[in-house]
Amino acid sequence: MPHANVTVGMEPAMLMQIEEEKDRHNMSRAEYIRHCIRQATDSPFDTPETVLCRDENGSIDESETGAA
Repeated sequence: MPHANVTVGMEPAMLMQIEEEKDRHNMSRAEYIRHCIRQATDSPFDTPETVLCRDENGSIDESETGAA
């Protein structure tokens, strides 16, 4: 499938965090950003089958309340 290049501006701290996470998950920067877009709650795209983040209890569900 052909891809279109998209330029997105962000703060350096956010880019550093993306670089760390994409390395941790052995993904390219583009793969990781596409994954994040797809897994967003209000994303119009299909949710990826791979789960990258879990909470301290191993749950992938978002918490409705803050820390105790």
